[in-house]
Amino acid sequence: IPPQTDPAAFHEQRRSLERARTEDYLKRKIRSRPTRSELVKMHILEETCAEASLQAKQLMLKKARLADDLNDKLSQRPGPMELIEKNIIPIDSGIKQAVLGMVLYTHIYINDMGSYRCCPICQAKI
Repeated sequence: IPPQTDPAAFHEQRRSLERARTEDYLKRKIRSRPTRSELVKMHILEETCAEASLQAKQLMLKKARLADDLNDKLSQRPGPMELIEKNIIPIDSGIKQAVLGMVLYTHIYINDMGSYRCCPICQAKI
């Protein structure tokens, strides 16, 4: 290509060269793109037998089914009290007794007869 002295012609020539370079780059990329089976193996595409028009609905159905399964499993999940009772969650023994309703009270009770007693569990007289 002979050198251009006109700035507009130079700009046009540069633009056409850039376009040609971009076109060559895209052609190379298209020739080397992976096949559908390779994309399925790389987990980019899902392997499906449905028509293209049904694939979106199939994906929505799959997501809804997964959400339902997850909600079912979460509803059957043991609560924190059950995990503490089964010693799955390790906690301090004093805290465990408090959590399980076996709290030892440290204050003193006075009954109607005027006698002093310790906590309701030990019932020791002072």
